Amino acid sequence: MFRFCLCALLALTLRLSALVIETNNIHEILAHPDEGTLYVFDLDNTLIEPHQHLGSDQWVEHQLNSLTKQGSSIEAAVQVVIPRYIDIQNKIEMKLVDPSIPLLFSKLKEKKAFAIGLTKRWPELSERTLKQLEPLLIDFGATAPLKGTHLLTDLKGTCCKGGIIFIASGLDKGPSLVSYLKKLEKFPKRVIMIDDKMSHLANIAKALEALDIPFIGIRYGALDEKVKAFNSEVADLQLEHLHKVLSDEQALHLLQLNKKSAN
Repeated sequence: MFRFCLCALLALTLRLSALVIETNNIHEILAHPDEGTLYVFDLDNTLIEPHQHLGSDQWVEHQLNSLTKQGSSIEAAVQVVIPRYIDIQNKIEMKLVDPSIPLLFSKLKEKKAFAIGLTKRWPELSERTLKQLEPLLIDFGATAPLKGTHLLTDLKGTCCKGGIIFIASGLDKGPSLVSYLKKLEKFPKRVIMIDDKMSHLANIAKALEALDIPFIGIRYGALDEKVKAFNSEVADLQLEHLHKVLSDEQALHLLQLNKKSAN
């Protein structure tokens, strides 16, 4: 059963005309009026995920936390993690969070609805990301209201490519989406965004308030338990064997063998 929360919740500081919905059903995004709507999709842990721990959103958080605990500033930690993450993404493939996602995109195309991607993946990963999405039948280039490649020069190199906004390091989703919307001929009647992180939805709601655009945020929790079950030891071993990416099962088996040898 979905939980509907008015954004008067102080913890989220959402404006009164916004709505946040909790769901594990990706198709909930189509359960609202679509005329004049811009649908906005997060990528990682919403539409796609790696086949293994390595390269996941939770892996990035693990890396940043490890470096900051060792004394690095968050800025310095990000500069270390970015090249690692790019290297990993160039070696791994992604899979769908929900096998029915291609059907969802078929419905959007049938409705001739506008839909874009909005990701904290850095612009340097734009081409690789599009290649990862292609075999999964996710094509925002066919549903985006703004065609072609666009550089959002006011946002440190944030760019829109293939219908996806790739956000530069250190920036938030709200201002990035607003910058994109200002390039359109006219604003959408409403924005509906689906994301696994509530903080991103709150950030977008706050940014849209200045444009007076109604907002519906969908907090998607299909991978919540998987994120909680992240195994940093498995991910660290997979990073050591990046020349041949190990599955979670292979890495766990190797860890167990190593522990037996140590004993």
